[in-house]
Amino acid sequence: MQALKAAHERELHARLAPQMAFLDAIRAELPEEGIFVEELTQIGYVSRIGLPVYRPRSFLSTGYQGTLGWGVAAAIGAKLARPQAPVVSVSGDGGFLFNAQELASAVRHGAAVVWLVFSDGQYGNVRMFQEQNFGARFIATDLANPDFAKLAESFGIAGLHADTPDELRSALKRALALDAPALVEVRCGEMPSPWPFIQLPRAR
Repeated sequence: MQALKAAHERELHARLAPQMAFLDAIRAELPEEGIFVEELTQIGYVSRIGLPVYRPRSFLSTGYQGTLGWGVAAAIGAKLARPQAPVVSVSGDGGFLFNAQELASAVRHGAAVVWLVFSDGQYGNVRMFQEQNFGARFIATDLANPDFAKLAESFGIAGLHADTPDELRSALKRALALDAPALVEVRCGEMPSPWPFIQLPRAR
């Protein structure tokens, strides 16, 4: 079983290298008792199969409900429920903007969440499906984004930027040390599709 797991991990790192590199950076800084809140974004999807989880109730997921923006607010609830546990939330830029106003709630209630916003300027998953299934006829996939770090600062929250996994690890380390609400905008590009790993084949 250990050999099978190791082979699977090697395949994930080979075929989903960008997502796994960012997840490795997050796992390196998030303590084992920390809470990881995922959402419908490439990093979130791959976290379901590629992020090591060591404690019960330390991985919170939307499942297959398709709730963009859920993670932004759910992370605040997790932090208020377990204030001693570090809480990290991952969102895409489109999903984060569904619930960005909840930064105000974090400030009001002193919820020291760290939000990681992976910003590629588009609804990446929708765009990928339009490219693969509809002849690259794109509609309503491009975003007009703010500078997310400056948006966080406008709420009185620490705002940081990162462009690489190493920069993310450094920024996350700084953000967690603040013990206060913080946001890291991770500027990224298109990532390989995780769906061959997530969508299981038909049983019949």
